[in-house]
Amino acid sequence: MRKKIFLALKIFVSVFLIVFLFKQADTNKVLEIMRSMDITLFLFAISLYALSQIVSAFRWSLFLPHADIHLPFLKLVSLYYIGMFFNMFLPTIIGGDVVKSYYLYKFSGKGGNSIASVFLDRFTGFFALVTIAFVSLIIGYRYVEDTNIPLFVISLTSMFLLVSLIIWNRSLHRGALVFIDKIRLLGINEKFESLYNAVMLYKGEPQVLLKAFLISFVVQIKGVVIFYLISRGFGLNVSIGYFFMFVPIAVSISMIPISLSGLGLREGAFVYLFSKVGMTSAQALSISLAGFAIMVLLGLVGGVEYIRVGSVKDTVKSQESRVRSQENSH
Repeated sequence: MRKKIFLALKIFVSVFLIVFLFKQADTNKVLEIMRSMDITLFLFAISLYALSQIVSAFRWSLFLPHADIHLPFLKLVSLYYIGMFFNMFLPTIIGGDVVKSYYLYKFSGKGGNSIASVFLDRFTGFFALVTIAFVSLIIGYRYVEDTNIPLFVISLTSMFLLVSLIIWNRSLHRGALVFIDKIRLLGINEKFESLYNAVMLYKGEPQVLLKAFLISFVVQIKGVVIFYLISRGFGLNVSIGYFFMFVPIAVSISMIPISLSGLGLREGAFVYLFSKVGMTSAQALSISLAGFAIMVLLGLVGGVEYIRVGSVKDTVKSQESRVRSQENSH
């Protein structure tokens, strides 16, 4: 019941914010801008986003050999798209990560290592996002100094650094476990310890982490470029520098878990931030909604892939059947 109530509240927040923003921007103006999109640039933006998912799957693949998990790269790309589908259409932002972890566990039989690989993939991506958002705040501070955005970005960065220290520093990690055990938080200490032990497999592999961090920056930069291409598709001539300043902040705000897939929060952040540099509300809202439309389109591709692949149970049965067939042939 609590999950249903929380989901209903998320839907309400997203709908309320979108309706409010459309009224503020004038729906007819937004529709007019959307119809003016250069299809060639829009298709290029879609292709770039699709490529980003493949690059992200490659980042994920870096963590698997050290966890003694071996899957074909195309299978990982398939799982990444399936995860994106569940991220878009499940009521939590980690829905896709849970699905990817579960598939990987069923394929490999290594639960802790599967979760650790997905966690580190997400961790390195979040590191790049937070870093770019913090640098963006410093560069564009004068645009947001009279808002709560600096407090939000600084708090987000601080929390991420604290969690990182707890994960990678053994003394802080043990202290956190003692604290969690004292408050008896749903037995989470055992789960946290299991994840920690799996993550520690990579502590002696700095080259793997460095590659993943560098790839994460590439992925985040591509995300900024996609929104810039959308703006150019609408015929706008706003400097790409503003996109590097504002998009990471808007994406960070959209991660606050009070709406569906950040819908409404991201659009509100776009409208507020880009209005500081001369964009109209209709233009900023159109850019954000077009970016969201690209995510939905590729998320649906993940849904089609999920149907093609079948459920986890069916996929594992099929894999076991192929293995038995190969053994019998030998």
